[in-house]
Amino acid sequence: MEGSRWRSWRILLTPYYLNLYARQAHVLRVAAAFLVGLALNLMFEIPHGSWMLVTILIVLGSVPHWGGVRRKALQRMGGSLLGAAAGLVAMALYRHSPLSCYAWMTALVMLSAWFALGKGEYLALLVGLTMVIVAGLGNEPVEAALWRGFNVLAGSVLGLVAAGLFPLRAIDSWRFLLADNLREAATLYSKIARRSEVDAGLALERFNSRLIRMRALVAAAVQESGLPGARFDAIQRRQRALCSLLDRMSEVAQGTPALSDSAEQRRAIVRTLMRAAHGMRFNQPEMLAEALDEAVSPLALDKPSYCHWLTAEFNLVAEHLREELAQLLPCLMQVPPPSRGVLLMVWHWLSSASQGRSR
Repeated sequence: MEGSRWRSWRILLTPYYLNLYARQAHVLRVAAAFLVGLALNLMFEIPHGSWMLVTILIVLGSVPHWGGVRRKALQRMGGSLLGAAAGLVAMALYRHSPLSCYAWMTALVMLSAWFALGKGEYLALLVGLTMVIVAGLGNEPVEAALWRGFNVLAGSVLGLVAAGLFPLRAIDSWRFLLADNLREAATLYSKIARRSEVDAGLALERFNSRLIRMRALVAAAVQESGLPGARFDAIQRRQRALCSLLDRMSEVAQGTPALSDSAEQRRAIVRTLMRAAHGMRFNQPEMLAEALDEAVSPLALDKPSYCHWLTAEFNLVAEHLREELAQLLPCLMQVPPPSRGVLLMVWHWLSSASQGRSR
């Protein structure tokens, strides 16, 4: 009984199951963070506590992956701090001259709008938004402004903690989609080369659908891993090359047996792609260690036919993809889980607080 109960809870901790039930896990963590925020408001009657709940929903609501949540939460905290400080300055200026207060607010809004079109668009937008929320028309009480700023920060922290405890990571989703694409490419190539009946159009449509979803995950994966985006982009390009070659193979394979001339080469390509899919899904870099023999440029062939050229190119692209994945996977495996990152953040904060009290 205890074993089955542990297996059910393991779903919340295992990357594969978290991605398989991503929507349910996302709903669970949003609800958990919201209930904690609601309980804190009811227990302590925090003034303007609704801003905490609003911030939780903004930070977690539409961003499922840890990299996106962390980026959004940090930008919201930074924007809230800067905006709250700007709002307090506006309130101080209002006591001397309402016109200077409004001039200051207008200048901040203009700067916020200017930088909102750059890389830190959310941060810049929040500076102006929080300033208006905190300061109002400049005649708001300071206590209310401080409570609003506190609630926004508390909501951001709660959202960050909830995202770390149920870690939906973009790098895991990206890995699993890549593994599915590699398996799809191996299966489709094997059937095309053996001239078996296959709906290549449907298979390539599934392949492209996953590729588009992977493209949307790259920004969050870069945030989580700290790796250059160019490394993920290179994998994306290799997959597009495989898809293009498979599309052309499916058009010509039925009219010629050339693609199935070398059964040994076909099996080697399929084995390499299948092993790469297994290695990426289960974090096993040793599955990517075996090089694909005879992976040479089609330009080196002696008067190749179109079909032989396609096979040689597919072989070469598969080998290059294997090499890049063999270098990338160990780096992805070194990325610590978000829950460990959240615990380290809390530990460092408690350590610094205790050191401050001891002094």
